[in-house]
Amino acid sequence: MTSYEDILSIVSSVPRTTEGDARDITWLTHGEVIGVARDQAGRLEIFLSGDQLRPRTTTVRAALERQEWYRADGPPLAASRLLLPAFGHFDQVCAFVSTELLRNGADDDLERAFIETEPIIELAIKRLLLSESAMLGLIGELLVLDAMCREVEDNLVNQVVDSWDGWRRSARDFVWGDTGVEVKTTSRTTSTHEIEGVHQIEPAGPEGGGAEQRLLLVSVGLQQSEPSTSSFSIPMLVQRIVDRMGEAGDVAQFLANVATYGSESGFGYDHTMMAGDAPFTTTFSAAFVRGYDMSDPQIEVLRRDDVVDHHHVELPSVTFRINLPATISALNPVPGTNRVAREILG
Repeated sequence: MTSYEDILSIVSSVPRTTEGDARDITWLTHGEVIGVARDQAGRLEIFLSGDQLRPRTTTVRAALERQEWYRADGPPLAASRLLLPAFGHFDQVCAFVSTELLRNGADDDLERAFIETEPIIELAIKRLLLSESAMLGLIGELLVLDAMCREVEDNLVNQVVDSWDGWRRSARDFVWGDTGVEVKTTSRTTSTHEIEGVHQIEPAGPEGGGAEQRLLLVSVGLQQSEPSTSSFSIPMLVQRIVDRMGEAGDVAQFLANVATYGSESGFGYDHTMMAGDAPFTTTFSAAFVRGYDMSDPQIEVLRRDDVVDHHHVELPSVTFRINLPATISALNPVPGTNRVAREILG
């Protein structure tokens, strides 16, 4: 029986492809039932050679693709491909899933082994998706922070960096004067976001015990892109902010905050050690950045008053999805990263 350590060693050595859809599959055993490949973005793919598999869970079903794969030498490969999100400890997750499949007898009966392993596969994918969400969230907040740092005078840069609270569990991602900022990041083509409580879309105001008079919801749409003058990655954004802070800033504290972001979901980025690691080297571009003034009555979302009269509902437990239009009025939302930064800073 091949051990987890052996499988992890093999997985870690699998190279990225350099040619688009081409893959160099590394088979984990001589039976050539379970193979591993890596795409150009560094995402790992587990190829399961054999008859069609029928997942029972929607999570695994969405990640599994069945087809015949063209091979330069030999007949097409009939296999199901399990695509793992390229976030978190994905090498270890791939090795763990592959090891469990082999322990359950995949070389002899892939269908039975898959049925027995599917609950573990589902848990692993869900954890990676949490890390994916955390990574997108970090990129969105760093993008806004970088723009704010570039828009202020040198003597205010460190105050701007200190205004970022999104790295920890806090009421707001940014607080600047009496303006609160909630950053929501998506890979979708629309401003569709999950809202975890009405406090995320309403100003706290004096009655909330604070001085917040205005709330901007900044909607960031990201898409993966080839490296260019307009693209960015987590290491690039972090380094821009560090360079802008200069010697007077507490760079060590800022980097510690970045590393803390998303730690509860298994995500973490250490700028001193991970700047060259996949998937952090993946570059993105902003499809849109929109700053919505959430006090605008034309924004039709759930409000506190819609819920508070329902005495048997716990207000903090209410979660929902919003889909904001690209245009509410001539002044709302504010479009563009730099304009949004100026709007926050006043």
